[in-house]
Amino acid sequence: MFENQYHEEMEQEVLRLEASQRARAAGHPEWRNACADCRCQLTGIEKSRCEACRGSGGTD
Repeated sequence: MFENQYHEEMEQEVLRLEASQRARAAGHPEWRNACADCRCQLTGIEKSRCEACRGSGGTD
């Protein structure tokens, strides 16, 4: 049980760090996340691309 919780927490931390890195690369270190393609602000950390960019044929 502890191992599963640890893995889930580490996965969330990786998502948070990746999202933060995209925001910094977009020039907005104060944001939590930014789209990897168009660099607009994203609200959550689960996605790396906005709806418009995901709809343009790429994968998330």
